[in-house]
Amino acid sequence: MSQKPAYRSWFRSIRDHQETYALDEIVYTARDGSLLEVVHDMDELRKTPADDWKRIFRERAHSSEWPYGSGVWGKKEWVLPGIENENVVSMYEGNTNLFWAERYGRELGLDELWIKQCGNSHTGSFKDLGMTVLVSMVKELIHRGKNVPAVACASTGDTSAALAAFAAAAAIPAIVFLPRGKVSVAQLMPRIQIGWPLSEGTSSSLANTQTTAPSACWAMSSLPRGAATGSAPSTSSSSSLQPRAARGLESALKRFLTTTWAHCSTVLPVS
Repeated sequence: MSQKPAYRSWFRSIRDHQETYALDEIVYTARDGSLLEVVHDMDELRKTPADDWKRIFRERAHSSEWPYGSGVWGKKEWVLPGIENENVVSMYEGNTNLFWAERYGRELGLDELWIKQCGNSHTGSFKDLGMTVLVSMVKELIHRGKNVPAVACASTGDTSAALAAFAAAAAIPAIVFLPRGKVSVAQLMPRIQIGWPLSEGTSSSLANTQTTAPSACWAMSSLPRGAATGSAPSTSSSSSLQPRAARGLESALKRFLTTTWAHCSTVLPVS
């Protein structure tokens, strides 16, 4: 009897393939500052024949078996095999329709032109497809005892909308940095709809924060009261998140500003 494949993946430097890290290691770049990529054990994946993969994916698509009905997590072994199903944060993203562009097809001389509309999703962006994986891995890290007080991003649109939605679903504190005067009301709406407060920085209250750009910014932050995936938390469990999150929020802001995004000179923590 053949041994069951041991699907696995890890980080690897795009320049030095001998430099690798576990996916649960908090690391942002390779030692030389270059990017990291996620690598899968292709030998293990090949142990399952292509026809079997096709059958598995067809059976999972649109099913109610958690989390495999998602267009992303239906291919979990190819995406993030080491995560526990209970830590997946999914809104059954993906599996978006193909739309028949009949009139446009005629203009191009094509009888059958079908367009994949990935924007037909929860936040109106294809970024949902990646954000479900990122936030799921964060939830897995927290489950493994890693100190992750919050997640953060600098974005004026799709990324921040997706982070807002999935962080709220996972009840994980999240912070979005927005350049002042560069964001439309329409771009803010996905975050505001979830109930995030908005604070405009005019003087830094983060001690020893070093920044280089003169522009101020807006900061949005949440201590989510939304439902975790699959069920809504009780009032007590929701409120118990807040003291823990509040303790780490300012340090998370400071760390994020000093190491990741130097284009925001003045930010006020929001609670």
